[in-house]
Amino acid sequence: MARITRRSIDALRDKADIVSLAGDYTQLKQRGREWWGLSPFKTERTPSFKVNPETGLWYCFSTQQGGDAFKLVMAREGLDFVESIERVATRFGHALEYEEGGNGEGKSIRGQLFDIHDLVADYWHRCLHDDPVHGEWIRQYWVEQRKFSLETAGDFQVGFAPVDDSRLIQGLISKGFEPDALANSGLFFGTDRSKDPARWHCRFRGRLVIPIRDIQGRVIAFTARSLEITPQDDPTREAKYVNSPETELFKKNRTIFNFNRAKDNREKGAPFVLVEGQLDAIRCHTAGVPGVVAAQGTAVTEEHLAQLKRFSDQLLVFLDADAAGQKAALRLLPLGLRAGLDIRFINVPGGKDPDEFFSEPNRVELWPKMVSEARSAMQFCVQSLMPADSVSQPLAKRLSLLSELFTVLEQTGAEEVVQEALSEAARHAGIGIREVHMAYERDRISRKAARPSAQLQAAIPKTITLPKTGSQLSSPEEDLCRILITDEKLVLDTSKVLPLEWVTTDIPSGVLLSALLNEAIHGEFDSIRGALGRLDDACQHTAAQIAAEPSVEKVDEEEQRRIVNGVLKSFHSRHIQSRLRSIDARIAALPPTEIDALNLLLREKIDLRKTLTNPPSI
Repeated sequence: MARITRRSIDALRDKADIVSLAGDYTQLKQRGREWWGLSPFKTERTPSFKVNPETGLWYCFSTQQGGDAFKLVMAREGLDFVESIERVATRFGHALEYEEGGNGEGKSIRGQLFDIHDLVADYWHRCLHDDPVHGEWIRQYWVEQRKFSLETAGDFQVGFAPVDDSRLIQGLISKGFEPDALANSGLFFGTDRSKDPARWHCRFRGRLVIPIRDIQGRVIAFTARSLEITPQDDPTREAKYVNSPETELFKKNRTIFNFNRAKDNREKGAPFVLVEGQLDAIRCHTAGVPGVVAAQGTAVTEEHLAQLKRFSDQLLVFLDADAAGQKAALRLLPLGLRAGLDIRFINVPGGKDPDEFFSEPNRVELWPKMVSEARSAMQFCVQSLMPADSVSQPLAKRLSLLSELFTVLEQTGAEEVVQEALSEAARHAGIGIREVHMAYERDRISRKAARPSAQLQAAIPKTITLPKTGSQLSSPEEDLCRILITDEKLVLDTSKVLPLEWVTTDIPSGVLLSALLNEAIHGEFDSIRGALGRLDDACQHTAAQIAAEPSVEKVDEEEQRRIVNGVLKSFHSRHIQSRLRSIDARIAALPPTEIDALNLLLREKIDLRKTLTNPPSI
């Protein structure tokens, strides 16, 4: 595999905007010189993720991870170093240079997978327009039956996978893609039976195909709808929709359809709108509904909701009005509440699905009213589980319906939500609020008694203590690193006056400081970003942690130098005191008869004490 040149990596590191990159994973808000957001690595309600654009570093207090742009991509997407470089290069439009005269030959399997999906999406979109056998038929289906425009097909790169798939595999082979990359793309059947790609068949033959994109807008998978012309020998012929299988690029429980557009085409903090399928999302987006997204052929997961929560605290659920849609809504409700989302539910007028509803002209004019009439999470929950005629049913029947409601409430974990639900249930079912509360308490006690002891132990919340940084007991190494990381022009001056032997390498900040000073001493220091990029993960982590500590207001250059000189004085004093203690130990070990040796050591002590008044300075 051709190696990426160091010069190219360094240029990319300088070009990569860490705030923009981190903003792909979580919504950031500026506080002074830093940017803060919810952790991209776990679900939380209070921001603990800090990004410093000046140093190009990030740090997550929740998971105690940190580093530069490459480290962020490695940690968030599970990539190795080379793959993270390719990912960041693609994100910022940077052309990588390769050694051995390569132009990307030998690209990682992951890099090839992105190229494969990009080429296939383009090929299938062109087939929608000019397939010689079924092109006219599929365009008619898209425009007349599905009521979408060809412009919309172009906007989302919707395509058609021809029944005859021979051109697809031959074209990819001719591009020089490795068989392993083709096999791991998830686009083909038969990869487990034959090693010859020419014998494989496309998974989506004779289907309408919709590209699935990641949060950066790169094609990572496809969803495909069956048609009248889908071949009879297709092993998935009976399935209306078929998704790509999970691959290195595509994880269903983490991928949100249209998220790359939705996070940017809504006002900051405005709600996302969750619909059931990809065509629902395309329809709503095209109609002008902002922030519309869909899950990927699977139930909405905690990871889906956590991703949405990083960009907005609000979620509008706009699922199909049928029984399946209502069941899916009830399933995601407790997940969303536990994620800290303000969830509201929108009715689809006339019992239609969002695709059908917005396929009629001018329907988007009704959208503001639909949003204003959206039901709260507990209104939706109670009304879904307790029919409108509940009040006329016998009390025993109404109490049995309450049991279903209590099952949902147990999963929410929020007392204020429970109280709202009980009040709504009492009103909706015509039962006294006291009786409803008593029924809930009885149900809760009986459920608790039935739970295994191991479950009860797991339910006990554990106290999480965040790491303490920037304490008043910080070392001179940490203090100096903090200054040099944020004011890199002082590195060279400091390296000229601070001897390396004065720096203790028994602590992480000492290892980092020694590494930075070594870079400067040997004439290799160009910038903090560049220097940190050449250091190991441990040094990068230490730098990110130090840079993430509470910052102080910037001071002028003269004051900054005064502060540095104060730290250098601490180094000097510590070094002198260490030498004095060493002399005292030697004096204590001298025999009483060694008068000359004693006098020499005492004079050395006097000379050392005199130097205390003359510390190094820049």
